[in-house]
This record gives sequence, structure tokens and C-alpha cells, in this order.
Amino acid sequence: MSSEIKELKVAEYDNTKKVMYLSKELLLNSEKLNLVGTTNSSPISTRAAETLVRLGYVTFENIQTLTDVTNDRRSIRLIITLKKTSNFDKLYKENQEERKKKQAEREATAKKDA
Repeated sequence: MSSEIKELKVAEYDNTKKVMYLSKELLLNSEKLNLVGTTNSSPISTRAAETLVRLGYVTFENIQTLTDVTNDRRSIRLIITLKKTSNFDKLYKENQEERKKKQAEREATAKKDA
């Protein structure tokens, strides 16, 4: 298991489910993850982080904001550090099994409708 902190930059056009999925994938090989949001993407990263905490995958370790001023323009970043819980692997495995079931159902429905 890697001790380095992975980083996921959240774009303003990303959605919460995508960020949650990518976060879980990155946390498979790392204990911690930094979700980095800009002014426009911070609501998405916040929602994804809060949902992952509520579902028991991670806990909040640190939350910070950074403001950089370059050429009289402010650049604001929100950095949410998430740490895996002891239940992460079990929850991840259960979720993957559920995803496979739903995918099989969708494929069966698509074949039936075709």
C-alpha cells in the first residue's frame, strides 16, 4: 500500500458520481486522497467527499483553502484530504458486485427490447 497522498483534480464539468467513482479507484492503492476543487468545482468535490464519508468509505482528515494571486487575479482552491476507513475494502467489494448485477440487468433488458 502506497503511503503517498494521491490527488484528484475536480473539473467544473465533472459530476458527483464520477468524482466518487474516481476517488474510490484511487484509494484502492493509497491510504489518503486530496480532492482539489477550484471556485467552480468546489461544490462538486464537497458533495462527493461528504457522500463518501456518509457511506463509510472515508473520513475527513483535513480541509483547507488556498488563494493564489497571479497578475492581479485570484485563484482559489479547496483541498479536502480524505483517509480510508477500515471498512473501505469490504464496502468497495460490495459496491462492485452491485454494479455488476445492475450492468447485467441493463444488458438483459437491452437484448429483450432489441
